[in-house]
Order: sequence, then structure tokens, then C-alpha cells
Amino acid sequence: MKKLEPIFGFEANYDKEGLIDLNIPCNFPHDRSDCFKLFNHLELLKIDESNVTFPLRLVHWVVTINPIDEATIKNYFNIDAIKKVVEENKSKLIGKITFIKPEIQYPKKAKYPNLHIHFYQVSEEEGMYIIDDYDMTESCLIHYENTKQFTKKRIADLEKFVNTLELRQIPFLPLELVRFDESGNIDDFKQHLHAKKASELPF
Repeated sequence: MKKLEPIFGFEANYDKEGLIDLNIPCNFPHDRSDCFKLFNHLELLKIDESNVTFPLRLVHWVVTINPIDEATIKNYFNIDAIKKVVEENKSKLIGKITFIKPEIQYPKKAKYPNLHIHFYQVSEEEGMYIIDDYDMTESCLIHYENTKQFTKKRIADLEKFVNTLELRQIPFLPLELVRFDESGNIDDFKQHLHAKKASELPF
């Protein structure tokens, strides 16, 4: 790896594929102000890349995956399942400008978490009124009240079925624009692929 100047105070390197690798000692974006600042700038970059025009309106809805059984946990509690849920809702997205953002939260005293996929769709007449990209990041912010929800016991329970390092990447996944290829298939979310690869490495 080639060492870089720190980014937002975090140690930075180029990896073998030319991607920037950051050493971020946070479990959730809200853990520290510098983590939150970095996460917000990543979201702003994603919004800028989407080329949406402000002001705009966003209609928000959520698809929740409940851990009802082992099969559901194995099939949906991973990074790839985010795209799977998006594909299951494809009919609502065709011809529309839609962003998605995942969330993983433990209800109080729960053994397993819920996986929420937030959809934010641009609308002409209804929804939240968004004046600019900063307003959009604030309006789509997911607040994790409990940043210590991944206890050793909960991790041990989940590790019987899934890679918990993948799940712990989810709070850091930013807004992503749903894009379609020429055949009408949903493109991969590149940030998700990077996060999945990172979860295969030792922390």
C-alpha cells in the first residue's frame, strides 16, 4: 500500500487496486464528529455524482426485513441482500429517480436486528421538499441511538448464520442512486461491493 496524507484526520493508503483505504476507528458514523463529517462528505459526493437538480421533492418509504427464521437471516442479512430487496421492488423504480440507503437496528432486548432499506424517490408534487444537497443529507439521515448495539452476545448469535463484519459495514453505506443498464437490469452498487470486500479482511 502507498501511504497518503490523512483524510479528515484518518490514516489513508492506496490499496493494490488503487482505491483509498481509510483506518476508521468507529462502529457507527455518530461515534465521533470526525467519523460523521467523513460520512457526510461521502454522501454529498454520491448526491453530486447523481446529477439531480435542486430543489426537488422526495417520497420516502421503507422495506423492513424481520429475522423471522434462520433462512431469512441467512438470505437477507448481508450486503448483497440490499440489492436483492431493491430488485424485489423494481416495478416501483422503473422510469423514476430513486436513491436507497440501508439501516440495521436492534429493537430493545431483541436477539437479532431488523434490516431496513430506505427508498427516496424524486417526485414532482409530493414528499419532502429538499432545497440542496446538504438538506438532502440531513433529511435522509439515519440516527443510531444505540451505537453499542452489536454486543459480544449478539455478534455470537448472528455469527452462526452470517458474516457479522458485513452487517457492521451497513451503517456506513451512503445514499446510492438506483441505476439501470441498457437491458433494464439494476446495476451493482459499487460502494456496497467495496464494503463487502472490506468485511472479508481482518479488522
